[in-house]
Amino acid sequence: MKHELDNLNLPFMAKSAGPPWLPAPVVESREIAWWTQWVMGLLGILYIISGIVSFFTIESSWAAFWAGYILACGVVYFIVLYFLKKHFFDNVDQGKFQVAANWLVLWAIVGLFLALVPGVLLLLSYIRLRDVFQPNYQPYPTGSYQTGATGQPPAQGQTQGAPPAPQTPPAAAPPRQEEQVPEQPKKTEMVKCKKCGVMYPSFMRTCPNCNEPR
Repeated sequence: MKHELDNLNLPFMAKSAGPPWLPAPVVESREIAWWTQWVMGLLGILYIISGIVSFFTIESSWAAFWAGYILACGVVYFIVLYFLKKHFFDNVDQGKFQVAANWLVLWAIVGLFLALVPGVLLLLSYIRLRDVFQPNYQPYPTGSYQTGATGQPPAQGQTQGAPPAPQTPPAAAPPRQEEQVPEQPKKTEMVKCKKCGVMYPSFMRTCPNCNEPR
């Protein structure tokens, strides 16, 4: 389903896949926010349609007020979607986690005023993103970020308990090919910020939490 939604190529919608080096809390936060944007888009369409239809069926000024409010909420939803992609998804994919967190809590509050469900989902995304700023969290679980070929390590010796093979005089045998040791998985090198203690990938020149240079 994610692939089909990404294939729509809507300019104000973020893609489901982020950079492979994102820490686990950021990946989960991004996942929640990604689904939330589609919920907001669906609600925005429903609000706009309901608001337009209500204008043709109103019988009082109070009904006209609610029709205008619903229509305005639908328009605001799409404005929030545009800024959510620009201020949250783009910053997360560039490693600017603190900037993304500040904007995310702002749009979560806006979402609570427009509708309860999107606002709550964005708050959950913000809470999960805050875990990346804890100095003692595990940034990359084992096997979460690897490059290169993977494989089983070569067997070390024979199976225990097997009887020894009979000793025979060496005979002329074809040259034996050298065993190729499979390439070990490579993990990204992490560095610790001297100011706030957050761990982040070594290829980043500044800390994503406090912007302290290495």
